[in-house]
Amino acid sequence: MATHFSRTIKKLRRGRDLTQEQVAETFGISPQAVSRWETGATYPDIELLPHIAIFFGTTVDALLGTEVILGQEHAVSYIRDIRNLLNAGKTDEALASARRAAKEYPTNVDLQYLLLQALCTVCSDETPGVKAEILSMGERVVNAAAPCPELKFLLIRQYAQWGMRDKAKAIVESLPTEAYYTQDLTMHYVLEGAELQGNQRLGIIRFTIMLCDFILGYGEGGDVARKIACHEAAMQIQSLTNGIVGNDSGEHTDGAFAGINLAELYCEAGEGQKALHHIETAVQHALHHIEEMDKPRDHDGGNYYPWPTPRNLCWILWEDYLAKAQFDRVRGEARFTACLATLKANSQALK
Repeated sequence: MATHFSRTIKKLRRGRDLTQEQVAETFGISPQAVSRWETGATYPDIELLPHIAIFFGTTVDALLGTEVILGQEHAVSYIRDIRNLLNAGKTDEALASARRAAKEYPTNVDLQYLLLQALCTVCSDETPGVKAEILSMGERVVNAAAPCPELKFLLIRQYAQWGMRDKAKAIVESLPTEAYYTQDLTMHYVLEGAELQGNQRLGIIRFTIMLCDFILGYGEGGDVARKIACHEAAMQIQSLTNGIVGNDSGEHTDGAFAGINLAELYCEAGEGQKALHHIETAVQHALHHIEEMDKPRDHDGGNYYPWPTPRNLCWILWEDYLAKAQFDRVRGEARFTACLATLKANSQALK
């Protein structure tokens, strides 16, 4: 607020072509006092604020930046609401709100990120206009004076999905290459107490995601045995770190998809009993997910991450995954039938 006032009073004074001495004389104070206002060192007395506002033809709220602060609060409200809409699979509503918010707050990186996230979530062959919007936004992000790494990450993933690997690679090569001597790896030296614990917890979650991505990417280049080994390793790492930091927000979603994907690989490898075990594990994660999905996060009231459909996880597992031909190997098993029945019985639309 002090910075806003100092900039505003300086702009108003210069706009009237007044010197600091002339302003000081008007209000019966020293030129040094006006100088301190404009450097942000001090505020005027509260009784003087209305007189300053009247003199410059403005309001006290405008002088202090109250409108700016309220605007920031409105942006936070936008962020929370858009996340909740994405979480509930209400992608059309989320996209409409994100477009509106990003236009209203064009410099708010969080809102720009949510807009791109919403666009990527709804994009399909049936939405060519959305693809064009992503490409246009991508050009702005890549050429921005202060690009946001999170936005670049979304673009890399989307471009790769479209087969635009050269474009994706160009963005990758624009990112910093240094993995060490960063804030992530040195901040713990200067923190303590709850702040230290929070920093380390976030670091564990982020680096777990990175390590698992490396492992799963390595598996993609091999045969089914290597894929299984890499999926198993990633699941073990995820389970270990979740046990340390208690990452409930993504544990059960990731666990369900990891389990069902591993089950599919075991079917491909002809190991039906192991496939059934991981199907059962995925079902348990999905059941827990019913309770967790609609809970808001503590720090901003928003939910976990975008969901491309209003169907819950149980519904998606039986309709999109277990219907695949790969599971025909175990489809006649009683354990498979029981899992399928459980998923169907707990399928529901998200809140």
